Amino acid sequence: MTPSSLSLFPLSASLNPWLAMGLVLSTLVGLMVGLRVYQYHFSPHPELVRKLLHIPMGLITLSFPWLFSETLPVLVLAGIAIVWLLALRLYKPLTTRLGSVLGGVGRRSLGEIYFPISVGVLFLLSQGDPLLFCIPMLILTLADAVAAVIGVRYGQFHYTTTDGYKSAEGSITFFTIAFLSVHIPLLLLTDIGRAETLLIALILGLLVMLIEAIAWQGLDNLFIPLGGFILLKLYLEMDALTLLVRLIVTLILVTFVLCWRQRTTLNDSALLGTAFIGYLSWTLGGWQWLLAPAILFLTYPLLISWIKQREIPLTLEERQAMPWLPSESDSKSPNAHWERIHNIYAVLSVAAAGLLWLFLFGTFNRPEFLYPYTLSFAANLAIIGIAGMSPLNYWKPTNLTLLTTYVVKGWLLMFAPLLLLEGLSLTSVFCVLVSLVGIALPAIAYYFTQPFLRKRPTDTLNWLCRAGYTAIGSLLGLAPYLLRF
Repeated sequence: MTPSSLSLFPLSASLNPWLAMGLVLSTLVGLMVGLRVYQYHFSPHPELVRKLLHIPMGLITLSFPWLFSETLPVLVLAGIAIVWLLALRLYKPLTTRLGSVLGGVGRRSLGEIYFPISVGVLFLLSQGDPLLFCIPMLILTLADAVAAVIGVRYGQFHYTTTDGYKSAEGSITFFTIAFLSVHIPLLLLTDIGRAETLLIALILGLLVMLIEAIAWQGLDNLFIPLGGFILLKLYLEMDALTLLVRLIVTLILVTFVLCWRQRTTLNDSALLGTAFIGYLSWTLGGWQWLLAPAILFLTYPLLISWIKQREIPLTLEERQAMPWLPSESDSKSPNAHWERIHNIYAVLSVAAAGLLWLFLFGTFNRPEFLYPYTLSFAANLAIIGIAGMSPLNYWKPTNLTLLTTYVVKGWLLMFAPLLLLEGLSLTSVFCVLVSLVGIALPAIAYYFTQPFLRKRPTDTLNWLCRAGYTAIGSLLGLAPYLLRF
């Protein structure tokens, strides 16, 4: 695809940028006042009011590539909008008069703050290119808003997320609108082939639907446009066969994790997050980089102790420390499953160190980063086993044997396949042996801090410690290369 296909419309400098900023801001304020009047007289659903603000705001931003020839006015405009929206939240007189237009949905969200941030960052990244700016904003403006309204009004089949629930009907609507938001502009306004246009729209629609399902507390307003921009820019350079392979891999990953859901402790949005991380691993690194997260996803439930409650009833302390175990009523069933209580925070905690090495590999193209990447997942596998230890008699000597077992299992499950793939050499064998220490150190650190972490009112510190321990331990995976072995 030629660059000309991405720059169909030259930027216009015919309108004074300060006048354009004034028009945009006055339209925003007028829109909010009008919606407040509508809300006062007709008492519509708060989600409808929120989206009636969201859609016109988004449609206004679609004019930015033609209103502004430079990035600075857009960044200033975004900053003014952020200050105004924060004032609506924090300044009581404004909150009383106009705040309900944004804050009436009854959930904790900073989505309206993320919206102008995403507009400014997207305009900066796209350099005002109409196609690269408008398609992601069109997805956010239409797909996100229409899906939310459809989900509230017609949603019957729900799935669990970090913030509560979303509906399958809303997600299907999101995919449909996102597909059209990509397909129609590419088909009508570029010289991209029809097959490529169709495949780009299908893949992008599916992936941004995953992003929307994963996002929490309004972060979809940030993730959707920026993720859409990155993916769109990447796919515009690919041929039809490459795009088809990516579509097939994406469908396989999503289908597999959903079919496997009853064998995990992850809620639905966390499962979709797992599929997305798998896609990133395969896209940025190759199938070798998909191996470690796939092994962890498939095997981690095997490392969690299943306490047979029919024989050993759980104490209150055990139930609080291990909420993923089946409830007493479910445990009596021969088909009992884990309680799916882990959300996207748990997934990000496990994947954080690995993603760091993955992006470093993508940036510097250093194949040896595969070792610390794999080590980070192996350490997390051992830590998951330790997290399943009962709090009763936690310091008994047999738990040290369990700790050693989890370390060795994590090491063998991750590095035996890697060694087979990479082949035997002095360096690879040394890397694998050093990795055993890199797994043991985070596991020991987590074992000694877990009693304290379990007493915390939330799991935030727990997830941060896991990510930190495994990131530090994974550095040992580079030891042979740093020592020039």
